[in-house]
Amino acid sequence: MSSGVDLSIVVPTYNESLSLEDLCKAISDVMRQTPLSYEIVIVDDNSPDGTADRARQLAQDYPIQVLQRAGKLGLSSAVIDGWKISKGEVLAVTDADLSHDPTVFPSMVASVREGGAEVAVGSRYVPGGGFGNWPMVRQIVSRTAVVLGSLICPVRDVTSGFVALRRSVIEDVQLNPIGFKIGLELLVRGRYQTFCEIPYTFQDREKGASKLGWKEIRNYLVQLTQLFLFSLRHSQRRRRVAPVLVAVEGVRR
Repeated sequence: MSSGVDLSIVVPTYNESLSLEDLCKAISDVMRQTPLSYEIVIVDDNSPDGTADRARQLAQDYPIQVLQRAGKLGLSSAVIDGWKISKGEVLAVTDADLSHDPTVFPSMVASVREGGAEVAVGSRYVPGGGFGNWPMVRQIVSRTAVVLGSLICPVRDVTSGFVALRRSVIEDVQLNPIGFKIGLELLVRGRYQTFCEIPYTFQDREKGASKLGWKEIRNYLVQLTQLFLFSLRHSQRRRRVAPVLVAVEGVRR
């Protein structure tokens, strides 16, 4: 079901009221440079800071759907629920804090629709990608997680939470919403053969607080173990293809 929408961008939120307007404006500034139609799907876990109410206000100016859930049910399940109600031909996910560069979205869509990739991954670990102001400790944690994930998936930035995909990749696929690495989940369990990686520079959040903690690290290790066992039972070939890069002007933060 596409309903004439080219791209659905799911944004899982918890206490992100301060970031939402900047995010929506940045996405709008990028998408106005393209012929693509889009929607932003805010999935909020009943944030006490009024994130859902702020999203509804912004929906007067931007193409936003808001799904407010009953409580803090987790990032991965929020993304899955968001994809279920999305109208777009291409599905995507991004963080609310602008750590993911929205200028990559047109390249993601072009790669999936025209370039032969079924999944397009925003990548920090291919030439041209990297980290901006991320603390060194976080970089070390990320690189360690990527090394572990590379044992079961050929994507270089296998822990990326910045992805776009064809609907067919997750249709009738049982995704396990443990932890917050939904990208890793779909990259291992998803039904696809081709992928590409598009470089971008990750930026640490400027507003709000990071959600990473020991619970998230533990859940990642549990998730990794489950996916390793899954990959032993379901051998799938994945082939890297070249991305289709679309130049758009940068977005000021």
